[in-house]
Amino acid sequence: MLGRRGKNRIIALLGVMIMALTLFGCTLGGNTMADASGSCGENMTWEYEKKTQTLTITGSGEMVTPNRFMWSDYPIKKLVISEGITSIDGEAFYSNHQLKGTLELPSTLKKIGQFAFYGCDGLTGDLVLPDSVEIVEGYAFVRCTGFTGLKLSKSLKIVGEEAFHELKSAAGELVLPEGLETIGRVAFNQCENLRGDLIIPDSVTFIGDYAFSQSGFDGRLRISEGMSEIEDSTFNSMPNLSGDLEIPASVKKIGVNAFTSCGFDGKLILHEGLERIEQYAFSSNKRIGGALDIPDSVSYIGENAFSGCPGFDSLKLPADTRLIFSQTFNGCSGLSGELNLPESVEIIGDGAFAYTGFGGRLDLPKGLRSIGDSSFSFCKELESLGQLPAGLEHIKDSAFWGCEKLGGSILIPDSVYYVGEDAFWGCAELTEVRFGSNVRSIGSRAFGGCKSLDTAVFEGSIAPDYYGQDEEKPSFPEGCSISAAPGGSSYRKLWEAAKNAQAPDFAGGVQEREEPYYWTNDLTYSDFRGSGIYADVVLSFTGDRARVMINGREFDEAPYFADKNADDEDRVVYTDGLYCRDGWVRNLKYEDGYNRDSLLRAELAMEDGTVKTVVFHTGSEELLYMGNDDDEI
Repeated sequence: MLGRRGKNRIIALLGVMIMALTLFGCTLGGNTMADASGSCGENMTWEYEKKTQTLTITGSGEMVTPNRFMWSDYPIKKLVISEGITSIDGEAFYSNHQLKGTLELPSTLKKIGQFAFYGCDGLTGDLVLPDSVEIVEGYAFVRCTGFTGLKLSKSLKIVGEEAFHELKSAAGELVLPEGLETIGRVAFNQCENLRGDLIIPDSVTFIGDYAFSQSGFDGRLRISEGMSEIEDSTFNSMPNLSGDLEIPASVKKIGVNAFTSCGFDGKLILHEGLERIEQYAFSSNKRIGGALDIPDSVSYIGENAFSGCPGFDSLKLPADTRLIFSQTFNGCSGLSGELNLPESVEIIGDGAFAYTGFGGRLDLPKGLRSIGDSSFSFCKELESLGQLPAGLEHIKDSAFWGCEKLGGSILIPDSVYYVGEDAFWGCAELTEVRFGSNVRSIGSRAFGGCKSLDTAVFEGSIAPDYYGQDEEKPSFPEGCSISAAPGGSSYRKLWEAAKNAQAPDFAGGVQEREEPYYWTNDLTYSDFRGSGIYADVVLSFTGDRARVMINGREFDEAPYFADKNADDEDRVVYTDGLYCRDGWVRNLKYEDGYNRDSLLRAELAMEDGTVKTVVFHTGSEELLYMGNDDDEI
């Protein structure tokens, strides 16, 4: 039983609650809005009737609301916007989940402001824009998930960014009118129930990134001939599209992920005049096929540009191609016949042709300098290698891994310094390999699984470092006869002797080290591999130590210091000296490379007293040939 004091406390508490509800305009249920009216433009008024939950806007000219989110909190079952009104102000009904029913717009309307109906998910039926509407500003109808159809104005010129984003229930065809000029970024993104052809009229000169990404069109795509660039991810993830994909002759650049994971089942048609194909532009198009003919006007093809497209059956590269970026054609398993590479090619990036169906004899360009990691791995139809280029500097890890039909004899030229780990693993038909005089390192299992390989010849006077049969993962298969120059001299012994000799006199020393942070985090995220003839040298940073590995073996280490707060021009890794195969490095200048590549640039003090610049980096070799402005250097 409550005493008198307890009852009085409860009564007082209820009184406070009622006062609070009154002060803040709240009741215990029902529509809290009273009848109201006001002005919303020079010649425009509005009136709200609580009983019927009707908002009526009358007058003429442009709407100018005195407050942001003017009617966002009003429960509205019926919205009447009278003839004569030419615009709906931005944020007028922003996120009004209590706005219900169909939306009928006056035939005099010309502009719908930004965020005007943002998140009004209670609106239903078709969204029909009168033919007078010329501009739909950004975010105007975002997440209006109740609309079941979308009909655009015949006079529409501008669709702002995210204007119709996530109209997930809007179904049927979408007709883009002639005269439309601009479609903003994400404008029709995730309109997943739209169907039919997507025909973009030639009046359109700009479409923003992600504009149609993840929408449901299931017919053909026609792109405006008024466009010069297709932005990043514009048509990304449209798996229901079909037919040919033709890029208009007016287009100069195709952006990152522009057509990733689309459903085209015809041909890809590229015209002369196209200049750039960015990374992942056409990746994972599982059904597109036929000849992949890339015009000679194309000067740049980014990494993974065509990866995962198994339907292409032939490849023609631009005549002046210098760099083939990593993974560019990886997984294009339908490509067959002999691979014809332009003589201008200098670098083949990591995984560039992995898992393709090219076969027969592979002749590499005379100016080729680098064969990247896994660049031809699992090309199971390759049968032989032509004469390797005289300027080739290295054959990186797993370059020809799993090329099970690759056979005959291979001559590694004098220019090659490194044959990487697993470089020819599983090339069961190889019978002989001869190494030129400058090979320094042969990686673990470089010729592992080469069941027919019975002879390996070192033609230089000093034997390269390789993994013997008494080590884990030997470089050559058991039973392979290894012929080396008499005398037992090897590069490994020379390196050890040089490392243990007196290091050059470096002034100063390593200061107290700070915990890596900011730019210094990059030091510990990835290993830094030497470029060019130093591809067998790897730098890593763990704890407070910098370590050198040569041919996969730990070789040297030293403490290091790096100032996490240094300005860009002062980002330097300081050491007391590290021996890197042919000499010593001390200070390494850190630089941001192209496309997430990180660089360490250093002066290498050679044993003969000369100095040369060496570069260690985290990415594929071709990235070193690109400036940060995307231009080749």
